[in-house]
Amino acid sequence: MKMKVLVLIFLLLPLALAQEVKIVEYKIDGTMKAVIDESGNAHVTEVWKFTPNLYLQMKQAYPTAYMLKREFENRRSDAEYRNMKIEWDDTNNRIKATYTILGAAVNRGSYWELRLGEGDLTLSSQTGNTVVLTSVQPLFGGQGRLVETITVVLPGNAGNIRFEDSSLRYVLPTGKSGRNSFFLVLVGISLLGLVFLNIPLKRGGG
Repeated sequence: MKMKVLVLIFLLLPLALAQEVKIVEYKIDGTMKAVIDESGNAHVTEVWKFTPNLYLQMKQAYPTAYMLKREFENRRSDAEYRNMKIEWDDTNNRIKATYTILGAAVNRGSYWELRLGEGDLTLSSQTGNTVVLTSVQPLFGGQGRLVETITVVLPGNAGNIRFEDSSLRYVLPTGKSGRNSFFLVLVGISLLGLVFLNIPLKRGGG
């Protein structure tokens, strides 16, 4: 499940194909915050700040926020999104998107894995259950670039957190599973006791 750079690559495609548009400079500074719950769902907030010329072209390509939302949902079929909201901020040349990705982190048995995608992704810092990464993505054949700071907040009880192979991997306590295991042990001991109690009865009957 890839999360990195998400909406923008798809939304910028019409601009890349518009040959009549003269490219002066394309630069996008982005921030993403993804809060992962214990079920592996990602609650995401992204903000992208554009250079003025690119922001105006985006507005021409997608005059309403509804068109942005529809375009993104139509192009991304590799994940299930909920509660998506995209807003224009004309004052600051920004776009803000909020949404939830169901099952972004996957339980691999002994650990959980959150795939962040491919590309130039660098670990900047890690404090407790919060990991900060930096992504650099070229746009339009190197004529522009997207620099995005990605903050991932894992569940508070996550442990053994590590970043490798463009993924975040972590471990969660067993929780209810631990209690279920204890219950099964008690059941096993009880059954074993019944077996031992029944052995002399069978011998006596013989």
